[in-house]
Amino acid sequence: MKKLLLLLPLFLFTCGCWNYRELNTLAISTALAIDKVDDEYQVSVLIANGKNSQTSPKEGQSQTVVYSGKGNTISRALKRINLKIPKDTYLGHLGVVIVSEEIAKDGLLNILDFLIRDPESVKRFYLILAKDQDAKDIIEILSPLESFPGQSIATNIASSKDLQAISTSITYSKFVENLLKKGKEPVLPTITITGNAKKGSKNEILEQSTPDAKTRLDTVAIFKKDKLMGYTTEDESRGINIISNQVEEMITSYKCGEGYIVVNLSNMKTNISNKLVDNKPQVTVHVSAKGAIQEITCQKEIEKTKVIQEIEKKAKQSLKKQIKKSIKIAQEKYKTDIFGFGNLFYKKYPTYFQKVEKKWNEDIFPNIDVKIKTEIHLSTKGSIEKSLIGGIYDY
Repeated sequence: MKKLLLLLPLFLFTCGCWNYRELNTLAISTALAIDKVDDEYQVSVLIANGKNSQTSPKEGQSQTVVYSGKGNTISRALKRINLKIPKDTYLGHLGVVIVSEEIAKDGLLNILDFLIRDPESVKRFYLILAKDQDAKDIIEILSPLESFPGQSIATNIASSKDLQAISTSITYSKFVENLLKKGKEPVLPTITITGNAKKGSKNEILEQSTPDAKTRLDTVAIFKKDKLMGYTTEDESRGINIISNQVEEMITSYKCGEGYIVVNLSNMKTNISNKLVDNKPQVTVHVSAKGAIQEITCQKEIEKTKVIQEIEKKAKQSLKKQIKKSIKIAQEKYKTDIFGFGNLFYKKYPTYFQKVEKKWNEDIFPNIDVKIKTEIHLSTKGSIEKSLIGGIYDY
């Protein structure tokens, strides 16, 4: 008991936050953009503008400000930003980190290393690639629907990944995980600007019903290790996300006479099985979903069972076609296993994978026989049993 009483005064000197800082001394950054300018890093931070945080949206004042700095390292560039503002840049509330195409082609290892060493940044922020734009331009585009551009991008990524199937949602920690996995190569979502980028960064855009510029999520970027290899089309992006089990809901369509039939797919699930046959790898991708007729612009008697069966068959063929496109571009054009087939063989056949690991991307993965099975159950025809096209609906 006496020993405990002697130790109590020591606790009074050791408690508390040793790295505590006043909030008004921090410049809170919600987005980070990294470009390459004159063989140096240009780092831009999107900082919440505390002065205007109480401003009514009707006054059209920006609640953010962007500062940039250059240096031969990211740390040096950030320190130069601190010379321009009277506060310390704080990265603990980052929502997105955007990197330029030039940076990605050179490799992301330097950036990944900096971000993982920074003790303040939480590793749950989204990592995204600026396509055909400087990363700085992306975070400067103001959004009338969100207070902060970084928040707008993060919200868009989160809502689009399950419902659109074109983009994908990759956090910093997930990208690093995919990079370090055996037999798996990473991908990233991309973002671009539609309209006039210079006008999109001005406060006047907040007062417009049709903004001069908007950010738009684009297709998937394919990597080999930490280096950008290229981009996909929309169909290829959908296929990649379907195989990766990243799609919850999407639409698929096919030609019907002079019109189209559109089927909404929901509850999508993908299962991948793998095996060795005569020491050759085989993969089967099985995709199942519930379907609902969403739109018909041709004449079809959908009250008939055989017509429903035909729609299911055509929808499965359309889905299978998209998946095939994504496998083809990964195997033939880029030769990079973004699906993680190699990781499946590493787990199931470790001895085999150890022998072929060094030549997996170049020689083994491009020649894998991939079987695709699609299963769609058309559960509903919508609110009416017949099509209005052709006047066949009876009131």
